Amino acid sequence: MRHPFFFAEASHIVDSEVTLSKTESHHAARILRLEKGELVVVVDGLGNAYRGAIAHIKRGGVVTVRIHSHTRSLGEPNVVLTLASGLSSGHKFDTIVEKGTELGVKRLVPLITEKSKVKLEDPKRVRTKIRRYEKVALAAMKQCGRSYRPDISHPIAFENYLREIDPDSLSLLFHPTHNACSLADIDFEAGLKRVNVIVGAESGFTEDEVAFAETRGIRVVSLGQRVLRTETAGPVVCALVMSRLGELR
Repeated sequence: MRHPFFFAEASHIVDSEVTLSKTESHHAARILRLEKGELVVVVDGLGNAYRGAIAHIKRGGVVTVRIHSHTRSLGEPNVVLTLASGLSSGHKFDTIVEKGTELGVKRLVPLITEKSKVKLEDPKRVRTKIRRYEKVALAAMKQCGRSYRPDISHPIAFENYLREIDPDSLSLLFHPTHNACSLADIDFEAGLKRVNVIVGAESGFTEDEVAFAETRGIRVVSLGQRVLRTETAGPVVCALVMSRLGELR
C-alpha cells in the first residue's frame, strides 16, 4: 500500500518532526481525513523523503509528522533528463510540466524559438508563469511519488540554451525533417548520466534553428509520419527516452 505523500519546506523539518503547511495540513486532515498514527511520506522537493506517522493534529488543523526514516532520491531516475520545450499559447506548457514531472524530468526549460507565439518579455509576467509551473510540478511530484521537484528555468532563447548544454551529455532535437534519424538509431550507451531532449513550439523549428543545432553536435530525431502537438510531443519523447534508459521497467 502506498502511503499519502505531502510536501514540506526544508525549514519545516526540525529534528525528528515535520510541520505541514496550512494547505498540506488541510489536505491531510480534512480531505483525506487522516488520523493520529497513520503513516505518511513527506518530501522536501530537494530529493529528501521522510517516512513517518502523524503525531498531532493541532487546534486550527496544523498537522505534525514524527519521522521514522529518511531516504534520498526516492522515486528518482538514475539519469538526469532535461526537457527543453518551446513556449506555447494558453496553458499547454502546464501539461508539459505536469507530465514531464511524472516521467522523471529533472529540469524543464521553456524555450523562446523563432516560431514561438509567446515571447514573455515582461519580467512580472515571467515570474507569474514560473510560480504557476512550480505549483503544477509540486502537485505532480506528490502524485507520482518523487522526492525531487524539477528545476524550472526562466525562459531562454533557443540558441542561448544550445550554447549552455554540456557537450558530454546526449542531446536530441525532435523535428520532422527528411534527414532526421529514428530514435531507434540513437545509442543510449551504458553509464549515460545526462540527456537533453528538445521539442519545438506549435509550429516546430525553423530550418536555421535545426541547422544550428546540428553544428552544436545535437542529433535531429523524427517520431515518424504523424506530427504531434507540442504538449503531446514533450511527454511522448520523455517516455520513449526513459524507456530506452530502462527507467520504465
